[in-house]
Amino acid sequence: MGLFKTFKAPKAAISISTAKDSFVLGETITGNLLVTPEEELEAEEVRVELEAVERVRYLKTSPEDVIETLPQNDNETRETRIYTTSPDDPEFENGSFTFLMYQGTTKVSGKLRVTKGSSQQFPFKITVPFGLGPTFRGPRRDGIWWIERAWTLKGIVAAKGRPDVQGRKDVQITLGAAPSHTAPTPPAGTPTLSEGPGEVRIQ
Repeated sequence: MGLFKTFKAPKAAISISTAKDSFVLGETITGNLLVTPEEELEAEEVRVELEAVERVRYLKTSPEDVIETLPQNDNETRETRIYTTSPDDPEFENGSFTFLMYQGTTKVSGKLRVTKGSSQQFPFKITVPFGLGPTFRGPRRDGIWWIERAWTLKGIVAAKGRPDVQGRKDVQITLGAAPSHTAPTPPAGTPTLSEGPGEVRIQ
């Protein structure tokens, strides 16, 4: 391998397909990762990552030190609250702060060699965690911060001795139905406590 070639990622087409483009928090995403190299490709591993980022922009002005007073959950909805709990050293660019809210990984292959022009397909499953923010773009209720929250699937081929090859697919993540707090009705014949102390009755 030539010296300069080691500084370049291998030439390969990577595509990610899923049965649908919208998922609910807590749902498992299933799909396929297709790798088609334009040259012989030797990989250390192949993986799929699910990444979520929050970009927040201060609507009044944009000094970098304003991040120290970034409000979190005060009087906001599930869409407009800020979910990143540890905004250490955020990326600051074009008046916006970017936080990595979540990154999950599933390995779909170990070491392999794929010849030029051939295709290799890898099925995958990766779960969207509960308790994080859905896809959203708009102002917070406080009128001070603008939020853009995005979820992305990444297909990554870790090439041996060379930069990784990547493919991306944006996915829509929604809240789904609000959780119900109604106590379930026990089935018939389930022992339950009556109001009298020490008594048990069968419904």
